[in-house]
Amino acid sequence: MYRKFYYVIALLLILPAGLFSQNSIGSELKAHVVALTDDSLLGRGAGTRGEKEAGTYIEKAFTQAGLTLLYPVPGQDFSFVSDTGDTMHSNNIVGIVEGYDKDLKNEYILIGAHYDHLGYTRMNINGKDSLQIFSGADDNASGVAVMLELAKMVKAQAFKFRRSVLFVAFGAEERGMLGSWYFVNRGFSPSDKISLMINLDMIGHGQTGDNVSAYTITPHVELTTLLKDVADMPLMLSPKIHSTNYFPSDHQIFVAKGIPSALITTGLHRDYHTSRDIASDLDYTSMEMIANYSLNLAMEAANMSRPLSRTAFAAKDTTVQSVSKPAALQNDTKIYASTEVERSALFLHGGEQQFLDRWVYKYLKFPQSAIDEGIQGRVIVEFVVEKNGEVSNVTVVKSLDDRLDDEAVKVVAASPKWRAATIGGSPVRVKMAVPVEFRLKRQ
Repeated sequence: MYRKFYYVIALLLILPAGLFSQNSIGSELKAHVVALTDDSLLGRGAGTRGEKEAGTYIEKAFTQAGLTLLYPVPGQDFSFVSDTGDTMHSNNIVGIVEGYDKDLKNEYILIGAHYDHLGYTRMNINGKDSLQIFSGADDNASGVAVMLELAKMVKAQAFKFRRSVLFVAFGAEERGMLGSWYFVNRGFSPSDKISLMINLDMIGHGQTGDNVSAYTITPHVELTTLLKDVADMPLMLSPKIHSTNYFPSDHQIFVAKGIPSALITTGLHRDYHTSRDIASDLDYTSMEMIANYSLNLAMEAANMSRPLSRTAFAAKDTTVQSVSKPAALQNDTKIYASTEVERSALFLHGGEQQFLDRWVYKYLKFPQSAIDEGIQGRVIVEFVVEKNGEVSNVTVVKSLDDRLDDEAVKVVAASPKWRAATIGGSPVRVKMAVPVEFRLKRQ
């Protein structure tokens, strides 16, 4: 009896957040989608009454979940000029769950989804006027529905989040991501404190979890490792991870500002932007799986010791790059990001993967005590390649276990010389990071 009890306790400790804290949310997800695709909203066209009513629905759901609204009703207002020349108004609906860490609660994880769609068109069929409504069940009532349930889940487990979590329903995405542009550039002043943006867009055709992808737009070692680590959790879906973009959506605005972002989607399909995109065709089982994955992704990012590194599009420090003579860099002690240099540091004529394959995994030893305890996973090691090619400042960015951390640091620190990175032909110091895998072989 006691053995069974301890087994249950151990299982609860290792299972990811959400599996036992929530009942099945499939019916709630469907209820949200049905409400947002109701014909009375006329397709939620940007700036229309239907979009405004959808925003009111979202505000009410945020409030019922216990979130604090950052902007008064009807939300964060912005305007745009329509095709007819009229000034239209749309809104971003923004709620927040405050993190518990007094030092980190002013940094943010953002979970977003756009709630507008294409609206409707008038048609004349057999001499009679008819409306063709683009209800947008998958695009993007599916993403909004999952976001609303995530708001409940995060609020219920707020004591587990060191950083604060923002929930943003973006307006006017179909007009060129106007809502997300306004939020990042005008509406939310501490946008530089956003560590990760998770964009939920078109997630209703997941084939029970088999057709889910995550797109980061650009290669990002820490974010890719984070996505994989969450996928490795028990009973978790495993999205296909791409370091490219897929389709235009709100995450692009954040990445362009240097904010690491992940588009989670089940992809385009034949009903995209047609009147056939309806609530009854969505896969609510996979949407629930995506909600659980996103919950754990947000939690892992919220609890990291430091925010994720900025993307390659982050604003550059131009104080050194503006120097006209490259020789001025010779005495420069600045450490550059790998995205700032003109020529990357090279290891045996290759990059980070070459370093892992030809050096790290050749000499890495898996501590036997860790093997005996079944510990496996990824350690992210950061280091500096100096102007003379030597490796220095080796530190662990993402820890796994002290024994594995120490082994990864030891091997990286023992690296032979690299070919230094350069700017204007002159060598510079550059910071790099690699994910070091410790994997147990199946018997």
